[in-house]
Amino acid sequence: MFELNLPVETLEVRGPLFAAGVVWLRLGGTDFPESGWHDSPLSVFGSLHTAVQGVLKGETRDAYFFDGSYFVKMIPVAAAPGSPRLVRVAGVCDRDEANPTVLADTTTPLRDVVESINAVLRSLRAWAADEGDAEIGAMLLATPDLAEPATPTTPGPGSPY
Repeated sequence: MFELNLPVETLEVRGPLFAAGVVWLRLGGTDFPESGWHDSPLSVFGSLHTAVQGVLKGETRDAYFFDGSYFVKMIPVAAAPGSPRLVRVAGVCDRDEANPTVLADTTTPLRDVVESINAVLRSLRAWAADEGDAEIGAMLLATPDLAEPATPTTPGPGSPY
């Protein structure tokens, strides 16, 4: 299970293209970094959005939280033809860079990740329109919705699917 939690009611615009607030992930049964994590939600969202774009292309990607030593590693998982594409999502604390610690780990359908990111994007766009922040609104309107992942039929050479 993958769920991006970014309650827009916690967002406070504090400068051009910057809002503070709460953002966290639910990976399997674990909240990462923790429930109600205070951070730079728009930056975390952008990092996740970019990472998922790479995963949709079959690439392993990282997404970052900006307060603390936390990041998310997203690894495409080979799927059988006709099965939904999967992604392994690991929440990592790298406070000790020599010995990073996995705090949360789940393998989930990539479709669920895309749906969660797109739902938050819609919520952020509505918030920006309601709050009247034109710069943030323009940035969010320029951020494309993620495409639904195709179900693999036959893996090509070198394909992780």
